[in-house]
Amino acid sequence: MRWDWLGSLGLLVYVTALVALSLRILLKRRPLGSTLAWLLLVYTLPILGIFCYLLLGEHYLGRMRAERAKRQYQFYSLWLQRILSTQRALHPPQQSLGPVMELTRSSIGMPALSCSQWALFDAADGLFESLKVDIDQAQTVIFLEFYILDDQGQVVNILAALAAASQRGVQVHLMLDSVGSHRFLRSQRCQRLIRAGVQVLEVLYANVLRMSLRRQDLRQHRKLIAIDNRIAYTGSMNLADPAFFNAHMGVGSWVDIMVKIQGDIAKLVQGTLVFDWEMETGVRLADSLANPTFAERHANLMQLLPSGPALDEEILLQVLLTAIHNARQRIVLTTPYFVPDESLLQALKSAGKRGLDVTVIVPRKNNSKLAQYAGRSFYQELLLAGVVIRRFTDGLLHTKTVIVDDHLVLIGSVNLDMRSIWLNFEATLVVDDVAFCEQVRAITDGYCRRSEQLLLSDWHQRPVYQRVAESLAQLASPLL
Repeated sequence: MRWDWLGSLGLLVYVTALVALSLRILLKRRPLGSTLAWLLLVYTLPILGIFCYLLLGEHYLGRMRAERAKRQYQFYSLWLQRILSTQRALHPPQQSLGPVMELTRSSIGMPALSCSQWALFDAADGLFESLKVDIDQAQTVIFLEFYILDDQGQVVNILAALAAASQRGVQVHLMLDSVGSHRFLRSQRCQRLIRAGVQVLEVLYANVLRMSLRRQDLRQHRKLIAIDNRIAYTGSMNLADPAFFNAHMGVGSWVDIMVKIQGDIAKLVQGTLVFDWEMETGVRLADSLANPTFAERHANLMQLLPSGPALDEEILLQVLLTAIHNARQRIVLTTPYFVPDESLLQALKSAGKRGLDVTVIVPRKNNSKLAQYAGRSFYQELLLAGVVIRRFTDGLLHTKTVIVDDHLVLIGSVNLDMRSIWLNFEATLVVDDVAFCEQVRAITDGYCRRSEQLLLSDWHQRPVYQRVAESLAQLASPLL
């Protein structure tokens, strides 16, 4: 009798929790696919589904970090407002901006500035050589922020240069994601770097014992470097030598792109890194901020788009949709993980049906099987809409770019999946410049030459087990 009573009580508690959680999921007003996916998981896996939602279902940063982010963003926002006010006063009327840059400026107050010099790197050797020279010439401060630091190959020389810079009096701030750089953060080389004076910060510390205080899979995925408020780097490459990084995985070398920028735009990159450091530590670094001089008047316009849970959560998706909907001739996308939500999928299909030249370049082999199969579940719809899908065969294509027509480029750390768009802290450089676009297009043309085009007739011939795996993976796509 006693066990019957306990069973009834347990059932009542479970049903109450299930109803309450269902209402909470519905009231969050997420994209429909994400809402349905979570409800399906909660109801089909009774206890495990509830546990997964409590662990991964909401974008909470944790109370202390959220409060720091809100407090520090007030300073960051005021700094951006002062820059915009100065820009308007010095250069009225301001140069007309495209829809994407106007959206970014209106949403997060990010100015569009010109760049005195820029350089693209699609090979690691040139990048590491340039970066080491800039570190050796640094005078006051260096900021670096990466998801992964893998201390092999040429990265060892970069770490030695950072240690030497710190010992000669340069402030060196190195931010690394707790999950992506877990091995390095526990290494002897990291300890030696700290003893040399480098300030190493483990960002978004992951600990299963603290999962009730903060969502554990929110990750710092940015790839940013700023030096002395005059030089900055961004793109898709982690601080890892592709000749050594994950060589055991059987997917080939990772293929990335990075851009070096100089001038006023570098000050905005450093300002974003200052905000990230302050959000994680609560320590103000106002001396590391600098205002643009606006003395540069170049044809190009560049704008940094930082995104993540501490900022406007919808801005990144809105920017991607705006770029695609405003295209008039062509769209070329490169991404290692292609798992679009419904709105992004429809935008690409619409562009294809409008007669635009739309190309999606993805790696043939991927290190994430779930993301690979989930992405493949969308191929048939895209192919029927006239979208060209090319699969890169010369390694793991890790580059993340969007090229629109002959002038607009989005380049950075953002994958075309819901994790990058909704969960991770990411950075995208928006560039409106014909010459820059031509160089990025030349690099992506090289990717096309090392890829195979997927034909609809061939895609229909794939085995049944692959179709089943794709359909199952698609159910999880809103949660990836």
